[in-house]
Amino acid sequence: MKTGIKKAQNLNYRRNQKLSYRREFPKETDQAPTKPFQDAPGDDEANWDSRKVIAVAKQGFPVFLGTVFLISLLLPMRIRLGPLLLFPYRLWLLLLFIPLLIALLRGKAGPVAFVDWCFFGAAIWAVVSLLANHPLGVIIEPAGAHTIEFLGAYLLGRITIRSAEDFHRMVRIFFMIVLVLLPFALLEGLLHRPVLLQLIGQNGVAVDIGTRMGLRRAQTAFEHPILFGSFVSAGLGLVWYSYAYNRSAMRRLFGTFVIGLSTMLSLSSGALMAFAMQTVFIAWEWVLKSYKRRWAIFGWGAAAVYVLIDLFTTASPFHVLVRYATFSMQSSYNRILIWHYGTQNIWDNPLFGLGLNDWVRPRWMSASVDNFWLLIALRYGIPFFILVTGALVLLIWRMSRAQMPDPADRAARAAFLTTFGGVALAAGTVHYWNGVFSFIMFLIGSSIWMISGGLSQSSNSDQSIETDHRKSRRAAGLKFGDVTNARSNNRPKT
Repeated sequence: MKTGIKKAQNLNYRRNQKLSYRREFPKETDQAPTKPFQDAPGDDEANWDSRKVIAVAKQGFPVFLGTVFLISLLLPMRIRLGPLLLFPYRLWLLLLFIPLLIALLRGKAGPVAFVDWCFFGAAIWAVVSLLANHPLGVIIEPAGAHTIEFLGAYLLGRITIRSAEDFHRMVRIFFMIVLVLLPFALLEGLLHRPVLLQLIGQNGVAVDIGTRMGLRRAQTAFEHPILFGSFVSAGLGLVWYSYAYNRSAMRRLFGTFVIGLSTMLSLSSGALMAFAMQTVFIAWEWVLKSYKRRWAIFGWGAAAVYVLIDLFTTASPFHVLVRYATFSMQSSYNRILIWHYGTQNIWDNPLFGLGLNDWVRPRWMSASVDNFWLLIALRYGIPFFILVTGALVLLIWRMSRAQMPDPADRAARAAFLTTFGGVALAAGTVHYWNGVFSFIMFLIGSSIWMISGGLSQSSNSDQSIETDHRKSRRAAGLKFGDVTNARSNNRPKT
């Protein structure tokens, strides 16, 4: 019986092959074939399609490159390559920099966007600023390291994350990393010693900056508790919208618990502020999700609060924010002084900044600048600051206005905007450097697909239909949605 069935299958296969062969040269009345030759049924070898396997491998390979980068952030060893001091993540970005740049310029990740050119210009201006302040031999290492961490990490996210599926996969990998680090952070806080660094033989990287609330500030595999806290706190928006996308509420709550506990163990005011702001964004979205102009109301409300604080308090809104966003009055006062003297240094050196030179301040003040936005303007000048912030504002504006009917695309957008909003606001009270700075640039690059042709087919088709509809109505001299004018213009003349 089985032999007869197999013979019948092979007979049907030969008949289909003959028909396909005859249709290679169709008559004028015939239509061209729509399917290639079919695979012969039967054994597994006959069903093997190497092209499908290669396509699947190519689709997953870029995400693999991003996965290696995320894992390399946890390796605290240092590698000396000539004049360059390379961490594992820097070495990985250095190896991929030229191929990623060529891939972008050749259109492998969609057309080069204006946001891309802004980041290119910022990277070039940073090198020019260093050249204006130092001899060439001095800036080889810092200029190379900054270019790799800034532009290299951005290109990695830009090329490797090209769809909502890629984005959600990247978030799942990120969450697994945080989940692995959590037990070590808990032990470090309770036992008052760097458990993970001692375990991997990198005890020399450990820093002891005291305790808060009876706990050691956890740094796990990072160079400083601030970096660990900044890394894990960025995950709240990602976990809430992306990791828990199309999953149960328990998965969302579990992810939030992991991110929240990890952030708390860092005992970093900047990390806690980023977590708190993301919580506010999530709550606002959840309460007013049925109202379309909810974020316009949020923006105008924040502006109104800023004006009221400025009018009815003796301190500036920035001073009030810093006072309530830090653990102690001494820390908040120090940040206020950093802002005061830092802005004076920027206005004294507006074009090229100070480079690697020390900034002017009272002798008793520390050289640390706990403000990311202030430091990039202080070091590389106002043009660098304008290029970076302008690119980010344009990215958020275009992303917010993009039509995304597909729920997977919308979940990725909400995850990025929530996370980046918290990270950007917390950057006013903390500095991001080394691996965490590269991680943030990677995260920014991983969102560009939302404005450069990486949306799902349903989102692209609906957006093109709406665009065509608007163009056709404008051609008739109408505003989009103007029903009254449409009726009057179509009314017959008398």
